[in-house]
Order: sequence, then C-alpha cells, then structure tokens
Amino acid sequence: MGSTLASIDATLKEVYEGTVREQLSGDIVALKRIARSSDNISNETQGKYVTFPLHVRRNGGIGSRNEGEALPNPGQQGYVSARIGLKSDYLGIELTAHSIEQSDANPKAFAKSLDEEMTRGRNDFKKDLNRQIYGNGTGAIATVRTTVTGVNVIPVDDARGFWIGSHVVDVVTLPATITTAQRTVTAVDLTTGANTITLSGAALNATAGQIITLYNSAGKEITGLGAIIQNTGILYNVNPSTEPVWKAEVDSNGGTGRALSENLMIRMTDRIRANGGKTTVIMTDDGTYRAYWNLLSQLRGFVNTQDFTGGFKGLAFVAGSDEIPLVSDYDAPRGTMNFLNEDEITFYRDEDIHWLNRDGSILKQKVDANGRYDVWQAWMKENHELGTGRRNTHGKITDIISG
Repeated sequence: MGSTLASIDATLKEVYEGTVREQLSGDIVALKRIARSSDNISNETQGKYVTFPLHVRRNGGIGSRNEGEALPNPGQQGYVSARIGLKSDYLGIELTAHSIEQSDANPKAFAKSLDEEMTRGRNDFKKDLNRQIYGNGTGAIATVRTTVTGVNVIPVDDARGFWIGSHVVDVVTLPATITTAQRTVTAVDLTTGANTITLSGAALNATAGQIITLYNSAGKEITGLGAIIQNTGILYNVNPSTEPVWKAEVDSNGGTGRALSENLMIRMTDRIRANGGKTTVIMTDDGTYRAYWNLLSQLRGFVNTQDFTGGFKGLAFVAGSDEIPLVSDYDAPRGTMNFLNEDEITFYRDEDIHWLNRDGSILKQKVDANGRYDVWQAWMKENHELGTGRRNTHGKITDIISG
C-alpha cells in the first residue's frame, strides 16, 4: 500500500492562517446608549456618596377668597435628598510566564496571550456591565422558575444571560443568603419549553423564586433599570410610599402575556409626558422588537430600520410629533419595553475601567500558602453606579408576547 495521510502525518506542516475567530456576541447596546455622551457620565464621585436634592412637593398655600376673608395659610416647597453610593466591579486574569513568553516570541502563535487576556477581558467586563444595567441590584442573572430536588439542571425564567463554561455562580435566597455556592455553568438550553442551565458538581436543590448570581456578588451589583423603573421600592434612600412622585410609570398585566399595540405605547409616553418627562429611547429585547416590527408591518405594509443619533439603528415609534427610536438589545429582559428619558439618567464613576496598579505594577506574581509561582495575575476595576434624578420620567410596559 502506498503512502497515506496517516503515514506521512509527521512530515506535514501546520499552516496558521488569520487571527482568532470571535464566536461570542459583544453587543453592549444599553451601555453605549446610556454613556453615549459626556452629559450622561459624571466623574464627580470622590466622596462617600453622590447626594442631590429632589423637588417632590409644591406650595399648597393657594386659594381664592372673597373680599374681607382670611388669606390662605402659607405653604412651602418640599424637598428630599437622594443618596447614591458607588458599587465596585472587578475582573481578574492569570497567565503562566511560559504562556506569555512563548506566545510573545513565537511567530506561529495566533495571538499574544497577554494581549488577548487584557483586551478580551475588558470586553467581557463591559458585556457583564451591560447585563447589570437591566438588573435590579440583587445580582440576579435569572430566577429559579420551579422547585427542583437532587438535580444539576435548573429551570430558570431566562437563561440567555449565562456564559457556558465561564460563569461561576451561586444559588441565592433573597436578599443574599447563599444556599449553593461557586458552581460553573456547564450548559444552557434556550429551546422552547426548556430554558434551563446545568451546574457543575454534586446534585443540588433549588426553590422557585431563588436567584442565580455571579459567585459572591448577591446584592453588590449596580442599581439597574429593573430597580429604577418601578412604582414601588426605596431608591437612593427615597421611599415612594412617603413621596408618591418618586415612582416610575409601570404598565403590567399581572404576568399574563398580551399582544403589543400602539395604544399601549402611546399611553405610556403620555403618562411620562404628564410627569414633565420626554421619552428619548425605547429599549427592548429581540423578541419584543420583532413583535413591534410585526405590528408595523400589519399596519403599514413595509418597515425600514432607521439611523439615529450616536450611530444606533432601530425602528421608529411616532408619538405625536416625536419620533422615538426603538432599539433591541440581547441583554434586555424578555417581554418588556423600557421607556427611558436619557436626559435624566447619569452613569456615575470615579474613573473608567482601569487596572489595579497602586504598587506601580499591573502584573502581580501569584503567591499562596505553598509559596511563589511563575504565574502572573492582574485585576481591572471600575467603581460606578447608575442614577436618575427624575424616576417618574421613565416607564415600562411588561408582559408583552414576543414576536
């Protein structure tokens, strides 16, 4: 028998072609949109808290009188102080000296390992922050949908936010009691009727209503839109039970899905306008974006995406004389449209994402109880928080049937 590929395998060369092919989505629509200009970013956060006053009540000392009657009792304006403290996010990398040196010197390497970890780590940091923007501050990536016992496959309300083989998570009972800790997400099933995640390690129990968070992150993430756009709950130390104007506009349907309509959307913009606000963008998930596209196609026969300020593309929603961009984001919660007044949203931070280097070095040698290693670590960080000065100029429609 003559030569075959198997017999001459040792003599063949491997041809390295091109660069590393990206397989993961890097869209960070909400983060880019909210931080699209310097007007939406504040670096004035050097103290313990960011504090600002809120005007919450009018002067009620008014009234009409007949001649000779006593004048109205004097009134006064009402104010409260909102207080925002920054949250801290970190991401760490670790490489052996051999991986750094050999990828740096070998022309056949696809990429320098150190550059790859630093660059892609920064992208991962932003991707996770984009998810947090839609969160409620609890750290929940998803909520356990039904109670299960002695399993590794956990049914959740939305499995889209998990990174297979990367996310290390806890199962948490609110507000922040960890019942199962530090498990790796080994599989995600997004098929209809499934929506599950698989966790490493021994079989576990999970109870409906528990949340799945990143390891040791429960209650430590930013106060996202899930907490800001609510008509209940204390926000920035201000309680809407005592200050009723400190509520967002919420149109829900008790958890029962309903068809999207332009009437629902117009009514929401009207409610926000009645509070003195103006909707500048509608952020939603892909399925609800399709539902709106289907609605437009039924009403108008054809639909085109449009280019909006800041390089964003989306569908236009017309309310009165205003044309509002409706933009889809994979990280947005399903079946929800967030109506944002971006002029009243600020992303607070002390500085942009940066590497910890207080000792003058970004790379730190790994040291533990067994000694030192020829292994090098680094951590990036950002102190930040999402804030709003007018909660009642934002709103949301929930329980929308996706397209």
